[in-house]
Amino acid sequence: MIELYELRQFTAFADAGTLSGAAEILHLSQPALSRNMKKLENELGVILFERKKNKLELNETGEYALKLAKELLEGADSFAAKAKDFDRRNRTIALGVCAPALVWLLAPLITNTFPHMTLQTEIDDGQRLLTDLENNVYQLTATHTQPDAAQYFYKECGKESLMFALPKSHRYARRKSLSFAEMNGENMLLMSDIGFWNFVCTEKMPDSRFLVQDDRFSFNELVQASSLPSFTSDLAEKYTEVPHNRINIPISDDEATVSYYLVCKSEKKKSFSVLFAALEESLSP
Repeated sequence: MIELYELRQFTAFADAGTLSGAAEILHLSQPALSRNMKKLENELGVILFERKKNKLELNETGEYALKLAKELLEGADSFAAKAKDFDRRNRTIALGVCAPALVWLLAPLITNTFPHMTLQTEIDDGQRLLTDLENNVYQLTATHTQPDAAQYFYKECGKESLMFALPKSHRYARRKSLSFAEMNGENMLLMSDIGFWNFVCTEKMPDSRFLVQDDRFSFNELVQASSLPSFTSDLAEKYTEVPHNRINIPISDDEATVSYYLVCKSEKKKSFSVLFAALEESLSP
């Protein structure tokens, strides 16, 4: 039986070019390495080397065997990593969401339903979510549009209404509601990774300039200290701390209110039936 250590020594010899060089790298004596190479030839039943005075070289068969040995060792070296990755994927639920609030809504529900699983979340703008679900990048996705293909199973998982968070001194702070058009041109604070809500900045308020923050703590500190407006939502009011110096004004545009849908592939409906039942129960009055 050929052992992996023999193949490793064989490739070490090929890389070093000499028995003495390979023996030094492998921390073996040169005679021991020479015996192992002879043993490898006997086990294969072929001659791998041309033996010359004070020199050992690979022959044509040896060169071919070297290629096979490297391929085999590469597979062996990746064996443990692949096994761990497979185990991790079988113990991980990957959830792709189109907006940050969906993590607040769904993470507790999923972790309570599958306490033995690890939840991994990622925010996308929504354009690739179903494609990535189909390609098994995610096991679940949450979108702001209903899937129209038969290969998906879904249920509504909540609603969100966007609001302007205005300093109390702002000229619109006493308004009952505001439109995107009325606030267009205002400089505003903005968190990055807001998913599909990016359309507000590019389409609804193209004349505004946004001071974007990547860090939630820094963003909250700026909201507390700045006179610039920012965005919030009814879900943010429920799940995060509301700044005391802000007044939240509902946005009147229809696009400011969306329904969300939790989606899995139809073939996975049975696997996630408990989760969808828990979701339905959580939304019951």
